[in-house]
Amino acid sequence: MSFVSREFKPYFERSISPVVDFLSTRGVHPNLITLAGFGLITLGSVALYYKMSLAALLLMGMGALLDAVDGAVARRRGLESEFGAFLDSTVDRLSDAMPFLSLGLLYAEVSQPLGVALSFTALIGSYGVSYTRARAEALGIYGIGGIFERTERWLVLLLGIASELIPLALFIITLGGFATSLQRVYEVKKSLDRRYS
Repeated sequence: MSFVSREFKPYFERSISPVVDFLSTRGVHPNLITLAGFGLITLGSVALYYKMSLAALLLMGMGALLDAVDGAVARRRGLESEFGAFLDSTVDRLSDAMPFLSLGLLYAEVSQPLGVALSFTALIGSYGVSYTRARAEALGIYGIGGIFERTERWLVLLLGIASELIPLALFIITLGGFATSLQRVYEVKKSLDRRYS
């Protein structure tokens, strides 16, 4: 778990509790919440492409919120399942790609090659973070952390959009993604060395 996730998790869980209560009492299925979050993030990414920054922030912010509560709703209603976890993880990867794809297309359209490059290096770094965790868990290694995980990535991206400093945000996401991937490779290597020593 990253520093931000670790330090602010109790406050965040309390802040989203009313949303979890609302969705749980109305019988909304967690898988539907997962898909709705993806839909909102996709719409927000389209808005970002059309330079509608406020709409992009609102839509992606709401999508990220739904993404954060689907698991809590599943636990509250006793609907946790292997398929639900698989669907959530898969949709998370698709959601991660949408803003970067949108920005890459936007920068290509206005002939800004640096922006295109940063969009795709940010995407690669983000996928590196996810993939190293997935491979670690396939090896039976759980709980590996990182300095820049999904929470930090979304926070930096949304702040970048709000402040109109998107290239800087993409640069930070790129560095954070690659640094976290390397950190996880190192942690997995240590764990495997201990296992077989």
